[in-house]
Amino acid sequence: MLAPGQVARRVLGRHFEPVGKAYRRVFVNLDTIADFLDGELPNGAKILDIGGGDGALIERVLDRRPDLAVTMCDPAPVIGTFLSNANRARVELLPATDLTCVTGSYDVVTICDVIHHVPVDQRDAFFKSLAESCERWACRKIILKDVEPGAIRATLSLLADWYITGDRHVVLFSRSDFAAMARRHFPKAQRASAVPDWPNYCEVLSW
Repeated sequence: MLAPGQVARRVLGRHFEPVGKAYRRVFVNLDTIADFLDGELPNGAKILDIGGGDGALIERVLDRRPDLAVTMCDPAPVIGTFLSNANRARVELLPATDLTCVTGSYDVVTICDVIHHVPVDQRDAFFKSLAESCERWACRKIILKDVEPGAIRATLSLLADWYITGDRHVVLFSRSDFAAMARRHFPKAQRASAVPDWPNYCEVLSW
Protein backbone atom coordinates (compact mmCIF):
# COMPACT_ATOMS: atom_id res chain seq x y z
CA MET A 1 0.00 0.00 0.00
CA LEU A 2 1.28 3.46 -0.93
CA ALA A 3 1.90 6.04 1.79
CA PRO A 4 -0.35 9.15 1.67
CA GLY A 5 2.58 11.25 0.42
CA GLN A 6 3.15 8.91 -2.51
CA VAL A 7 -0.55 8.96 -3.35
CA ALA A 8 -0.52 12.78 -3.29
CA ARG A 9 2.50 12.84 -5.62
CA ARG A 10 0.67 10.66 -8.15
CA VAL A 11 -2.63 12.49 -7.93
CA LEU A 12 -1.18 16.01 -8.08
CA GLY A 13 1.31 15.27 -10.86
CA ARG A 14 2.96 18.50 -12.05
CA HIS A 15 1.15 20.41 -9.27
CA PHE A 16 2.94 18.41 -6.58
CA GLU A 17 5.98 20.72 -6.46
CA PRO A 18 4.20 23.93 -5.31
CA VAL A 19 2.03 21.94 -2.89
CA GLY A 20 5.13 20.14 -1.59
CA LYS A 21 6.94 23.45 -1.03
CA ALA A 22 4.02 24.85 0.98
CA TYR A 23 3.79 21.63 3.03
CA ARG A 24 7.53 21.59 3.78
CA ARG A 25 7.46 25.25 4.85
CA VAL A 26 5.44 24.19 7.91
CA PHE A 27 8.46 22.26 9.19
CA VAL A 28 11.51 24.14 7.88
CA ASN A 29 12.42 27.41 6.21
CA LEU A 30 14.78 26.16 3.50
CA ASP A 31 15.73 29.71 2.54
CA THR A 32 17.14 30.25 6.03
CA ILE A 33 19.04 26.95 5.85
CA ALA A 34 20.36 27.86 2.39
CA ASP A 35 21.56 31.21 3.75
CA PHE A 36 23.51 29.35 6.44
CA LEU A 37 25.06 27.00 3.89
CA ASP A 38 25.97 29.94 1.69
CA GLY A 39 28.13 31.31 4.49
CA GLU A 40 29.86 27.96 5.11
CA LEU A 41 30.67 26.84 1.56
CA PRO A 42 34.08 27.88 0.15
CA ASN A 43 34.31 29.68 -3.17
CA GLY A 44 34.26 27.29 -6.11
CA ALA A 45 33.69 24.28 -3.86
CA LYS A 46 32.82 20.81 -5.07
CA ILE A 47 29.91 19.60 -2.97
CA LEU A 48 28.65 16.08 -2.37
CA ASP A 49 25.05 16.21 -1.15
CA ILE A 50 24.19 12.90 0.52
CA GLY A 51 20.52 11.97 0.50
CA GLY A 52 19.55 15.04 -1.49
CA GLY A 53 16.08 13.75 -2.38
CA ASP A 54 14.08 16.14 -4.51
CA GLY A 55 16.85 18.76 -4.44
CA ALA A 56 14.76 21.55 -2.88
CA LEU A 57 17.59 22.75 -0.64
CA ILE A 58 20.30 22.45 -3.29
CA GLU A 59 18.07 24.44 -5.66
CA ARG A 60 18.15 27.34 -3.23
CA VAL A 61 21.88 27.03 -2.58
CA LEU A 62 22.69 27.09 -6.30
CA ASP A 63 20.48 30.14 -6.81
CA ARG A 64 22.78 31.92 -4.33
CA ARG A 65 26.06 30.37 -5.43
CA PRO A 66 26.69 29.99 -9.18
CA ASP A 67 30.32 29.09 -8.39
CA LEU A 68 29.49 25.70 -6.84
CA ALA A 69 29.56 22.26 -8.45
CA VAL A 70 27.26 19.69 -6.84
CA THR A 71 26.98 15.92 -6.94
CA MET A 72 23.89 14.43 -5.31
CA CYS A 73 23.61 10.80 -4.25
CA ASP A 74 20.56 9.08 -2.80
CA PRO A 75 19.31 5.48 -2.45
CA ALA A 76 16.02 6.58 -4.07
CA PRO A 77 15.56 5.68 -7.76
CA VAL A 78 14.42 9.20 -8.73
CA ILE A 79 16.04 12.35 -7.30
CA GLY A 80 16.42 16.05 -8.09
CA THR A 81 12.82 16.56 -9.19
CA PHE A 82 12.61 20.06 -7.65
CA LEU A 83 15.71 21.33 -9.47
CA SER A 84 15.13 23.96 -12.13
CA ASN A 85 16.44 23.25 -15.63
CA ALA A 86 19.24 25.78 -15.15
CA ASN A 87 20.41 24.28 -11.86
CA ARG A 88 19.89 20.69 -12.92
CA ALA A 89 22.62 21.23 -15.53
CA ARG A 90 25.03 22.02 -12.67
CA VAL A 91 24.23 18.91 -10.61
CA GLU A 92 25.47 15.39 -11.19
CA LEU A 93 22.64 13.13 -10.06
CA LEU A 94 23.47 9.68 -8.67
CA PRO A 95 20.13 7.97 -7.92
CA ALA A 96 20.03 4.50 -6.32
CA THR A 97 23.57 5.12 -5.05
CA ASP A 98 24.97 4.59 -1.56
CA LEU A 99 27.61 7.02 -0.33
CA THR A 100 30.18 4.19 -0.23
CA CYS A 101 29.86 3.84 -4.02
CA VAL A 102 30.58 7.50 -4.80
CA THR A 103 33.99 8.24 -6.29
CA GLY A 104 35.84 11.49 -6.91
CA SER A 105 37.06 14.32 -4.71
CA TYR A 106 34.87 16.79 -2.81
CA ASP A 107 35.58 19.83 -0.68
CA VAL A 108 32.40 19.63 1.40
CA VAL A 109 29.77 17.01 2.22
CA THR A 110 26.24 18.17 3.02
CA ILE A 111 23.67 15.95 4.74
CA CYS A 112 20.21 17.47 5.15
CA ASP A 113 17.40 15.68 7.03
CA VAL A 114 18.90 12.27 6.36
CA ILE A 115 20.06 10.86 9.68
CA HIS A 116 16.63 10.75 11.31
CA HIS A 117 15.60 8.40 8.48
CA VAL A 118 18.51 6.04 9.24
CA PRO A 119 17.41 3.32 11.72
CA VAL A 120 18.96 3.99 15.12
CA ASP A 121 20.91 0.71 15.16
CA GLN A 122 22.50 1.61 11.80
CA ARG A 123 23.62 5.15 12.57
CA ASP A 124 27.01 4.24 13.97
CA ALA A 125 27.75 2.25 10.80
CA PHE A 126 26.59 5.21 8.69
CA PHE A 127 29.04 7.59 10.36
CA LYS A 128 31.82 5.01 10.19
CA SER A 129 31.26 4.71 6.42
CA LEU A 130 31.08 8.50 6.15
CA ALA A 131 34.44 8.95 7.90
CA GLU A 132 36.08 6.33 5.69
CA SER A 133 34.57 7.84 2.55
CA CYS A 134 35.69 11.36 3.48
CA GLU A 135 39.25 10.05 3.46
CA ARG A 136 38.74 8.73 -0.08
CA TRP A 137 37.17 11.98 -1.22
CA ALA A 138 39.86 14.14 0.43
CA CYS A 139 36.97 16.00 2.06
CA ARG A 140 37.72 18.16 5.08
CA LYS A 141 34.30 19.60 5.93
CA ILE A 142 30.85 18.20 6.71
CA ILE A 143 27.67 20.24 7.14
CA LEU A 144 24.73 18.39 8.65
CA LYS A 145 21.19 19.69 9.09
CA ASP A 146 18.64 17.86 11.21
CA VAL A 147 15.83 18.41 13.72
CA GLU A 148 16.23 18.74 17.48
CA PRO A 149 13.52 16.69 19.24
CA GLY A 150 11.22 18.18 21.86
CA ALA A 151 9.58 21.17 20.19
CA ILE A 152 6.02 21.05 18.87
CA ARG A 153 7.29 21.70 15.34
CA ALA A 154 9.72 18.78 15.69
CA THR A 155 6.95 16.47 16.88
CA LEU A 156 4.76 17.49 13.94
CA SER A 157 7.60 16.73 11.51
CA LEU A 158 8.07 13.32 13.13
CA LEU A 159 4.37 12.49 12.86
CA ALA A 160 4.36 13.67 9.25
CA ASP A 161 7.20 11.26 8.45
CA TRP A 162 5.41 8.40 10.20
CA TYR A 163 1.91 8.89 8.81
CA ILE A 164 2.25 10.93 5.59
CA THR A 165 5.66 10.00 4.19
CA GLY A 166 5.15 6.51 5.58
CA ASP A 167 8.60 6.04 7.13
CA ARG A 168 7.97 4.43 10.53
CA HIS A 169 11.74 4.06 11.14
CA VAL A 170 12.12 7.79 11.73
CA VAL A 171 13.60 8.78 15.10
CA LEU A 172 14.80 12.36 15.48
CA PHE A 173 18.56 12.91 15.77
CA SER A 174 19.56 15.42 18.44
CA ARG A 175 22.61 17.67 18.61
CA SER A 176 23.91 15.60 21.52
CA ASP A 177 23.54 12.46 19.38
CA PHE A 178 25.58 14.16 16.69
CA ALA A 179 28.24 15.27 19.18
CA ALA A 180 28.70 11.66 20.29
CA MET A 181 29.07 10.46 16.70
CA ALA A 182 31.51 13.26 15.91
CA ARG A 183 33.72 12.38 18.88
CA ARG A 184 33.73 8.72 17.91
CA HIS A 185 34.30 8.96 14.16
CA PHE A 186 35.85 12.42 13.63
CA PRO A 187 37.98 12.85 16.79
CA LYS A 188 40.27 15.46 15.22
CA ALA A 189 37.50 17.63 13.80
CA GLN A 190 36.50 21.05 15.06
CA ARG A 191 32.75 21.31 15.66
CA ALA A 192 30.55 24.37 15.28
CA SER A 193 26.79 24.46 15.95
CA ALA A 194 24.02 26.77 14.80
CA VAL A 195 20.22 26.83 15.04
CA PRO A 196 19.13 28.96 12.08
CA ASP A 197 15.49 27.84 12.16
CA TRP A 198 14.50 26.23 15.48
CA PRO A 199 14.17 23.26 15.92
CA ASN A 200 16.13 22.82 12.70
CA TYR A 201 19.84 22.89 13.55
CA CYS A 202 23.09 22.75 11.60
CA GLU A 203 26.37 21.17 12.67
CA VAL A 204 29.69 21.80 10.96
CA LEU A 205 32.74 19.56 11.27
CA SER A 206 36.06 20.68 9.78
CA TRP A 207 39.57 19.30 10.01
